[in-house]
Amino acid sequence: MSIQSIVTPGDKICVEEEFIPQTLTYAENGDVRALVVGKPVFDIINRRVYVKPLKNIEMPKSGDIVIGVVEQMRDEIAIIRFIGYDANRTFKHTFRGVLHISQASNTRIQNLYEVIRLGDIVRVKILNNYIPYLVTMKDAKLGVIEAFCSRCGAPLYRDRSKDVLRCRVCGNIESRKIAPDYAYILHK
Repeated sequence: MSIQSIVTPGDKICVEEEFIPQTLTYAENGDVRALVVGKPVFDIINRRVYVKPLKNIEMPKSGDIVIGVVEQMRDEIAIIRFIGYDANRTFKHTFRGVLHISQASNTRIQNLYEVIRLGDIVRVKILNNYIPYLVTMKDAKLGVIEAFCSRCGAPLYRDRSKDVLRCRVCGNIESRKIAPDYAYILHK
């Protein structure tokens, strides 16, 4: 390991056997590399390394509520790309979070497809301060704020009488964990 004063994105800082990658670093083929221009900081006691950026980067932190898009899904895990705190306060850089099935709903569900789908726009709460971010949708004000039909791709409208989402184009009915301020409301 060589101590470097300044690193740029992609620069090798150390190897994973020496230090665990933390904030603004990532592991690739056993090497720990920098995500941003900054100074590497080595925590000798906990065997962790992170990069202190030269410019102040607005990063999500534990307890923040953010808006994101569901990018990838499996039965038990979803990857969410954060857009920002709201439509007017977007992130300059790309951040992603992991939603585990245990953090998706207060009620027991069989798989994540019962509460979210690929392409949904969701409001989530961040649970930690390091990458990968872990997120939750358990709070009542969190959940899907905009969704699209899995059959035809049209926007889904909330049917308040049944608390489901309905497609005006093909008539498809879908369920999600709907946030209180869902974008489209079906008026009869």
